[in-house]
Amino acid sequence: MAIFTITAPSGAGKTTLVKALQSYKAWSEGVSTTTRKPRDGEVEGVAYYFKSEREFTQIDARHELAEVVEYDGNLYGITKAEIERVQKLSKHIVIIIEYEGYKQIKKLYPDSVNIFIHMSKEDCLANMLLRGDKLEDAMTRIDRYDNEISKRGEFDYVIKNVRGRQTSTESILIGITNQYK
Repeated sequence: MAIFTITAPSGAGKTTLVKALQSYKAWSEGVSTTTRKPRDGEVEGVAYYFKSEREFTQIDARHELAEVVEYDGNLYGITKAEIERVQKLSKHIVIIIEYEGYKQIKKLYPDSVNIFIHMSKEDCLANMLLRGDKLEDAMTRIDRYDNEISKRGEFDYVIKNVRGRQTSTESILIGITNQYK
């Protein structure tokens, strides 16, 4: 049973890929907690556990979080209890996290398997706009692209998610998860 982390620039397809591998029963996603407001269609306990900033800081003060990051003015983290809950239900757990969160998870769970996924900057921007992100928000996120890409060498695996070839990327990820039975 392994803990997998997926880190990628915004728009690189990390959420889409994680959902696809869940359909193959390769892993189950750990649900993070956030102070971000829900987007249309997001369900409490499925997309995230949505908390007020006060609630989130109380959880953090009790040292219940395995990682905490601030992104776009919102707090994100996954609780240790959520990791344990998913581990009891599934062969593997996957956590979608930003770079700072990855470092915290790696420190707390040194045997975690850490995967960096990337696409071209243009494809990431296109994906953000196609999913309905506001242009201003997408441009703010794309400004982080070069910095995020520069850290890819720190991960156990680096995978390029080529536009239009998602099934190939899924196959690579399945091959990785199969190594950790």
